[in-house]
Amino acid sequence: MQEQDQALLAALLQTAVDAIIVIDTRGIIQSVNPATTKLFAYTQADMIGENVKILMPSPYREEHDGYLRNYQNTGRAKIIGIGREVTGKRKDDTTFPMHLAVSEVPFGDKKLFAGIVRDISDLKSAQQQLSEVNDQLEQRVRDRTGELRATQAELLRAEKLATLGQVSGGIAHEIRNPLNAVRTSAYYLRNAKNLSLEKTREHLDRIDRQVSLIENVITALSDFVRLPEPRIARCNINDLVHQVLESVSVPENVKILNQVATEKPIAMVDPNQISIVLHNLIRNAGDAMPDGGTITLGSDVTREEIVIEVIDTGTGIKDEHLRRITEPLFSTKAQGMGLGLAVSAAILDKNQGHLEAQSQLGVGTTFAVHLPRKWRS
Repeated sequence: MQEQDQALLAALLQTAVDAIIVIDTRGIIQSVNPATTKLFAYTQADMIGENVKILMPSPYREEHDGYLRNYQNTGRAKIIGIGREVTGKRKDDTTFPMHLAVSEVPFGDKKLFAGIVRDISDLKSAQQQLSEVNDQLEQRVRDRTGELRATQAELLRAEKLATLGQVSGGIAHEIRNPLNAVRTSAYYLRNAKNLSLEKTREHLDRIDRQVSLIENVITALSDFVRLPEPRIARCNINDLVHQVLESVSVPENVKILNQVATEKPIAMVDPNQISIVLHNLIRNAGDAMPDGGTITLGSDVTREEIVIEVIDTGTGIKDEHLRRITEPLFSTKAQGMGLGLAVSAAILDKNQGHLEAQSQLGVGTTFAVHLPRKWRS
């Protein structure tokens, strides 16, 4: 049986893919298998009886004997029983990366060490190629990120210019008529002959009223720009809607139906700011029904949000106007500055919500106020 075991062991050593090197406590090579001769380009005769340092480049060869002495004196292993990556040296002095695993082998009254060596040149090459590909990819990502940022900056600039054009157009529309009235009265006061005190007072009052209108436009725009940050709190939507309905006013021929959910839905918003939004939407709905109609308040509760709907049976909004209703100073009303919906959209954005609108001419309009149930910090 022992002879069979020895024959099996010899066969394993002869056919092993990895190099196997056996040394004694002085580092002298006792045995090598054919894979070792192939890997290091030495013959068995070249290696057996030589110090294993011949297979190591500097500085490992100078340090090897110290490793063995340290282990024998202290019993503390630095490589024995632990696999590690080291560098090997062939007979022609070329080096290569290899993985080395060393184990202690009791052999009668001797102590031997067996090292199993695997050439990892292909693995290191693949890792290097992967690293280079990663570097190239990261550079491409950096380049593309720079391009995207430049494009984003250009789009932002274009968007700002477009917004500036819209706002300036709205300001011009709101201010031009009062300025024309002021100019007309000023011209009359400057050129009229035999001005009566009554006429003078009339035109001065007109100038004062028009200047007040212009001042109101500027104040409203300033308030819009300086919209404060929300004070987030748990808000019972039922209570909030009830409070809004108690304070909002609509024409006598307009009826309000409150069909908001009754399960006490809680949103994380600024109650004061959201009440402004609901006031604006309810008043707008009333203005959209000059001949009377019904405003219905409904709601829908999901895991992520609460949606409050303000539905009117008014004249509806044209598609081309519906796309612009939240633009500052855009309005379809004969009177009004067109800031109500712009302010509402801005408030909802600050409260991590948003506003949606659907409309059909001759049927009515639905505004949906989306409010978060959880605050995303």
